[in-house]
Amino acid sequence: MTTDTFASDPLGNQLVSAAAQVFAEEGYDRAKVAEIARRAGVTTGAIYSRYRGKADLMADALGTHLIAQIERVLPEAPEGGAALLFSMGTHLLDEKKSSDWLVMEAIVATRRDPELADMIRRSFEDDESRIAKHIQQAKDDGQIDRNLSTKAIASFAMALGMGMTVNQLVGRELPEADSWREVIDRVLAAAAPLPPSDTPSE
Repeated sequence: MTTDTFASDPLGNQLVSAAAQVFAEEGYDRAKVAEIARRAGVTTGAIYSRYRGKADLMADALGTHLIAQIERVLPEAPEGGAALLFSMGTHLLDEKKSSDWLVMEAIVATRRDPELADMIRRSFEDDESRIAKHIQQAKDDGQIDRNLSTKAIASFAMALGMGMTVNQLVGRELPEADSWREVIDRVLAAAAPLPPSDTPSE
């Protein structure tokens, strides 16, 4: 679900926002549809007219959360490509909000709910695909080596983001912002196309 969808579907926005809050605070197992409905200001019937149950709500809430993470940094790098990847990397130090616990709760819940696990997997795959589009753009613009795997870089970006989220949620000390930006800049520089060899061919 995108921000454009939210604009045209305010009820959907209310439901997803309320679900994200309740899941992040209570956990998937303890969360009640009735409480989600209360916070959204609707009846449980309004929820069940759109969703089959908690699994669908969790998947939608997580998908929306993941999209928002990328869209939050888009204004800083409207040209996309490597500039957006750098912006996303530096924003990994942003102070985490309660909604970020949603990711952890979703992952834990997949252990006991195979249907939810499949939906969460697709949410992460969709998020990786969005990142892959910007990697491909950076390749097309000559900012990232075309010989590098787009899938591998996107997976690395996802793993880095997830790891930093866990570090912050458990209260680990983070690096200084300037040092972190330098590291992200170096990583992107290492992925740049190699300069032409000056060695004459035989």
